[in-house]
Amino acid sequence: MFNSLKPTYLFIYFLFLLATSCSKKIIPDKPFLSKTNFKMDSLPESELNIPIQVNMKPLYQLAEKKVALVYESPKWPDDWITIDCANRYKYQFVRGPLQFSAAGSSMNLGFTGYYKIIGSTRVCLGSTVVSPWTPACRCGFEEGERKVKISFINTVKVLPDFKINLSVIRQEPVPIDKCTVCIFGADITSQVMKGLKDELDLAKKGIEDSFGVVDLKPQVQQLWNKLNTSYNLYGLGWLKINPQKIRLTSLVARNDSLNIFLGMTAKPVISFEKTSDLMTLAPDLDNSVSKPGFNIFLDAVLSYDSLSNIINAQLKGKEFDLSKGKSKKVLVVEDCRIYGTGNEKLIIN
Repeated sequence: MFNSLKPTYLFIYFLFLLATSCSKKIIPDKPFLSKTNFKMDSLPESELNIPIQVNMKPLYQLAEKKVALVYESPKWPDDWITIDCANRYKYQFVRGPLQFSAAGSSMNLGFTGYYKIIGSTRVCLGSTVVSPWTPACRCGFEEGERKVKISFINTVKVLPDFKINLSVIRQEPVPIDKCTVCIFGADITSQVMKGLKDELDLAKKGIEDSFGVVDLKPQVQQLWNKLNTSYNLYGLGWLKINPQKIRLTSLVARNDSLNIFLGMTAKPVISFEKTSDLMTLAPDLDNSVSKPGFNIFLDAVLSYDSLSNIINAQLKGKEFDLSKGKSKKVLVVEDCRIYGTGNEKLIIN
């Protein structure tokens, strides 16, 4: 063969062989593909813990409207409350602005009340009246209204059927100023506090009737339906969350906020084809303990050709500067392919 070549062509051929023998080829290492025991039904459930903060100010403002401003003895100021044979009184109580504080799962509602009393006494021997009633004596008028501290403790609890239960406990009224009436100086503060407690118990019942049980099940069912719906990922595929369980990890009230930490167990799936949406009833709250944070395992039903097309759309023609010092190198992506090995691994070529 070489005998038939001219010296010039023979020299060119020799240079070609020399150049090709000295060029550096990029030969990727063969990937290590170990065998595994993966099963399609062994994918763990995903766990999501979502913090939600609820502004309590609207509830406080509603409570301000629901709690009465004025409490009075029956048929004030005409009728009397007779304590015993020797004492009677009537009162008016006006509350100040509501004050709120929250800690843990409890919310405290309190206010300062201002009251005034009109009293009258007479002399009795047992149940026998000896003297007529004295002229009315006043307390909390000229010297200023008497003060008393009032408070309610409200405990929030979420029931398994998503009803929020508000339990209201009335605290004992704490008088700051006492009232003594008439010439005998009778201290009727305790009697007034007793009458006031009856009024406050009615206010407590009004609070419980208004906020005692709030049913969140309709909102939860609406959210559950949305999570069971397939969502288009901007033409890249379809995502379905597939919720399994909902749990309440903690509920903490602080100042004007109620912090609710919801947990959800799900089996999210991504696919290139939209699947039918199956609506189910939202289950009751699950009482299992979950790990903090997020544990997401995504079941992706995707074809390799489609994945390759998505990656190529993002990377094809991209240039990456690999220069180091005086050495100038540029990597240009011309084509990218993904294919599987059948043992949980992908090869990107």
